[in-house]
Amino acid sequence: MARIHVTVSLSVLLAVAGLQSACVHCYVTGVGEEEGPVVTTRYGKIQGLYADNATLFLGVPFAAPPVGSLRWEAPQDSKSWGENVYNATTYKPACPQFHCETLSPPLVCHKKMAEDCLYLDIYGPRLTSASGLPVMVMIHGGNFVHMSGSSPIFDGRYLASSREIILVNINYRMGALGFLVTGETTNDARGNYGIQDQVMALKWVQENIHAFGGDPSKVTLFGQSAGAQSTLIHLTLPESAPYFRNAIVESSPIAIPYKRFPEAIILGGLFAELVGCQPRNMNCLRSKSANEITYAQYLARSKVSSLKLLEFFEPWGPFVDGQFIKAEPLALIREGQFSRKPLIIGTTSEETVLYVYSAWNTSVNNVLYGEVIVATYPGHAVEIIYMYPPSYPRDERDTMVKMSTDLVFLCPTRNATRIMRASGVSDVWMYVWDHAFSFQGWGPITFCEGRVCHGSEIVFLFHTEAKGNFTFTPEEKVLSEEIMDFWTNFAKTGDPNNPGRNSTGNKSGRSATALQWPVYAQDGDWPAFRFKTPASIIDTNYHGPYCDFWDTIGYAA
Repeated sequence: MARIHVTVSLSVLLAVAGLQSACVHCYVTGVGEEEGPVVTTRYGKIQGLYADNATLFLGVPFAAPPVGSLRWEAPQDSKSWGENVYNATTYKPACPQFHCETLSPPLVCHKKMAEDCLYLDIYGPRLTSASGLPVMVMIHGGNFVHMSGSSPIFDGRYLASSREIILVNINYRMGALGFLVTGETTNDARGNYGIQDQVMALKWVQENIHAFGGDPSKVTLFGQSAGAQSTLIHLTLPESAPYFRNAIVESSPIAIPYKRFPEAIILGGLFAELVGCQPRNMNCLRSKSANEITYAQYLARSKVSSLKLLEFFEPWGPFVDGQFIKAEPLALIREGQFSRKPLIIGTTSEETVLYVYSAWNTSVNNVLYGEVIVATYPGHAVEIIYMYPPSYPRDERDTMVKMSTDLVFLCPTRNATRIMRASGVSDVWMYVWDHAFSFQGWGPITFCEGRVCHGSEIVFLFHTEAKGNFTFTPEEKVLSEEIMDFWTNFAKTGDPNNPGRNSTGNKSGRSATALQWPVYAQDGDWPAFRFKTPASIIDTNYHGPYCDFWDTIGYAA
């Protein structure tokens, strides 16, 4: 059987990635733009701008540029700019990445890239004297190799202004620049720099967000895909615990195993060879340009081959170093090593359509389907095939989608939630996003049209459909307001159902949903809020028998 090479990023092909517009460079629309407030941080004064009923501070440095001798080093504190006023009125470049624009439609990708990329963007309501507002810090997805907090799809001006919250979108080093491992000495690249960048950004928010009207004691950390994985990591990191109060986890592939040291070294050696250096020759590696680095990391990931299903997802990313990251989040959650914080967690209903149809771009017959199962779970192949029997003799990819969505996303999410609930986390809310776009929003990714692919909720959460010249149906407008209400209510009060006694609600003219979202119960059925049209519902046992099966089998191949 031929080996399968996967080069397509799971998250870079988001539902929102399909947004296409003639205005691909229009990161700030120009509508209502004018000089905004000047605030004072511990580093100096910062000039913002007003746009579209929101206050924006764009491209704010939260760490020193990770260039030169600071490449493959832990992030360093940013320096003060003294008496000067820092101009925060334009977006800064995204962290280096290879051909994001050729692998996904344009609005997912920032048009400019640079290794000096440790910046964040702050969105707030257009209030000159607002203070004590809840803060939401977003970690973007992109398979740890693509995208940016400044990607237009994450434009936060509507979310922040309509709900009166402060939104902070952060960048972090990705790919080889963020996760290369060459050895264990102080002279080596030791990986996990991207996660350390995120910790630095969270620390910056704690120390400075009050200047922008935010309350540092009311920080909600959230992210989708790789950002959701990162959020779970921070729930298990003692270093991160003081920096946020609540967490929202959107579509984390929880069952994906992280690399251990031998696997990380193999990838690092392959990368060094491809960039033209000897393994562990840090002088040579630091002499290479960011373009050379990202091209070599792309070639290295394209050479990662395996028949194990879970190893296809993430060639670059966090690795278990035994010190900073001691294990995968699911393993640490099982051991009780996590912060007990209020949590919203969930998935889409067809997470792996992107993965399966990208990995197998032609039909998969039932024989090949069986071979993949045997290669992935040899000890339980018969049981898995019995649970997910071949149903389409000419093409079993949809069967693979059902199986892998349950295995990688949905069921380990339920498993982690049950463990947290049993370990004393009483405030946990689960959801399933079960709505496909009404519009042609996937661009060249035609196999996601009409499907609830990975990332389908993002355009609704940020209400950025207009950036792709798309129009929500009346039902989709309600759905968008619904998810915005729940997420921001949670940020304000720790309860998605409660907007707060003194809250102004939203300014959209629509009241919050009348449907109450029950907390997850420790025993019995598990209630999930199922976001869908024509109306959302509470599903009391979504995929229950399948998740019971995987809980018995286990999530490690």
